[in-house]
Amino acid sequence: MPEKISEDLFNNLVETIADSVSKQKSVSFFEEEKSNSVVSGFNRLFGRQRPVHHILGGGKSADVLLWRNKKISASFLASATLIWFLFEWLNYHFLTLLSFALVLGMVAQFVWSNASGLLNRSSSQVPRLVLPDELFVSIGRSVGAEVNRGLQYLQDVSCQGNLKQFLVVLLRPIHYQFCMRGMMSK
Repeated sequence: MPEKISEDLFNNLVETIADSVSKQKSVSFFEEEKSNSVVSGFNRLFGRQRPVHHILGGGKSADVLLWRNKKISASFLASATLIWFLFEWLNYHFLTLLSFALVLGMVAQFVWSNASGLLNRSSSQVPRLVLPDELFVSIGRSVGAEVNRGLQYLQDVSCQGNLKQFLVVLLRPIHYQFCMRGMMSK
């Protein structure tokens, strides 16, 4: 008898929820609802307060992670897989790939400029890359300052008369050389 009452109560509850769901406007899974109803608990996994799109930060990055724009997400996955394949399976290094890309770019530009004369078209005007002089001056100054600091340290060690520190500095390159030989032989 108590089972019958609980079963009727459960059926009433389900019918009430079903009626309220059909009467409410259609809400997308990714939109936030303004009311705190029972239905919002059904739309959100594990009873979250905010949608996953907002938890991931919203915007284009969340769209890519949630596969909303399938072309962008698929191209991102394909490029990440290609990069993984090149670095892990083929054992390429970044400088090797950069060199190959530069060579392919030079070949394409050479072929295009020579083929444009045969096809009676004007050659394409490639914009020149001009780097500012201040960039290299500041890099040179910072590298020069570090080299000067290292030379000053070596001069201080040689002129201070501290025998222990002097021997440590002298024997450090020899120690590194033996360590590197041991690593190479393994």
